[in-house]
Amino acid sequence: MYNLGLINGKVYRNGQFTHLDVYVQDQIIAKIVPSGKILPCKKIVDCTNKLILPGFIDPHVHINLDLGEFKSSDDYESASKAAAFGGITTFIDFLEPISYVHEFDAMLKKKQKEAKASYIDYAFHTAVGNFNDDVDKLIKISRESGIPSVKMFTTYSESNRKITYTKFQEFLKNSCKTNTLILVHAENDEEILSANVEDTVESYESSRPAVSEIEEIEKIARIVAELKGTLYIVHVTCGSSIELLNDKYKELLGKNIFIESCPQYFHFTKDVYDNENGNLFLLAPPLRSIKEQEKLKENISVIDTIGTDHCPFTKEEKMRYKEASKIPKGLGSLEFSFSLMYHIFGNEIIDKFTLNPAKIHNLFPKKGIIQIGSDADFVIFDPKKVLFINSGHSQSDYNPYESMLTTGMVESTILRGEILVKNRKLVGSMRGQFIKRH
Repeated sequence: MYNLGLINGKVYRNGQFTHLDVYVQDQIIAKIVPSGKILPCKKIVDCTNKLILPGFIDPHVHINLDLGEFKSSDDYESASKAAAFGGITTFIDFLEPISYVHEFDAMLKKKQKEAKASYIDYAFHTAVGNFNDDVDKLIKISRESGIPSVKMFTTYSESNRKITYTKFQEFLKNSCKTNTLILVHAENDEEILSANVEDTVESYESSRPAVSEIEEIEKIARIVAELKGTLYIVHVTCGSSIELLNDKYKELLGKNIFIESCPQYFHFTKDVYDNENGNLFLLAPPLRSIKEQEKLKENISVIDTIGTDHCPFTKEEKMRYKEASKIPKGLGSLEFSFSLMYHIFGNEIIDKFTLNPAKIHNLFPKKGIIQIGSDADFVIFDPKKVLFINSGHSQSDYNPYESMLTTGMVESTILRGEILVKNRKLVGSMRGQFIKRH
């Protein structure tokens, strides 16, 4: 007898939908058969007129991010609850940036302790600042800990987080040997430091201009073309950045270079910074012009993954200062990211939340696909239901998408065969696991 059966739904496999029934045993997918005769099962979920999708993966979240004066609103319990309501069954957070190898263990233990409260499965990326130590050694212990990815920044020299290009090249060369994914926050530091604009919300986008991203992406792509390795560019904001990569480095895309973007860059433009509540939309990199947003939409097929860069703060924290430099940067998007993107792109977006992040971030075939032997992570999705976006389940007291309408609603979320969210209500009590990626 199976633990769980999902019947009468349209199951997403190999880029298409088929009427199939899916059965779960011991937290994994045990049987997939054409809809019809129901097999013996302890629990049945009727998915008539619904889509059965693989559980979503968010490869880019910031939970309990401590900025000194500010700390992001969500801990693992609240962030994972919001994620579960959005169909996300796995997310990947970042260890705090380190400059020396000996700091790694403490950062990992800290995150593992915090993450025990998570309702969903989780993994981590190692992160480095101005790294001054042995690259090979760091990647070795990171990989041994189940973390085959390292994030670095080409900006933030003022807080000693900027990687040198020499070290970046070392990481890239190592990634050729070890198949480690190198994540890069790509903005040109010199361009930002020399931007002579007022320290106001209205001028914020000009302080980190589109050209700083476009130029930096070209620079690091050129290095990848020479050295190879595997590069993953986080939170790409400009359609022009993607056009440049597609024009000049097409042969590297999907092999040596992967592109991530975020829902906020498709739904808001820099015009919101002119509003009286513009502070609430400050994040780094900034929102861009309508022209860049349109180009981003036109190039959706070139984008590999959608991460949220989830990092919310409270209204009071966002409105505390007038100077843009003092305002904590980040928005919350976990709960509504899929619905927001599905509303624009329909089925084309599914792989960017499932198969692609699973393959790129070494979670495949455990995650990201509905096939026998994979984890029984599912989203029951109603493509016709209209979702009125409310305040959600984040601990932040505002949601940038509040009062928007989207077509398509996550109805239920299942993690390793246990129903976490059922008909928009949290019903599961199981806690998530740390997923070692190799």
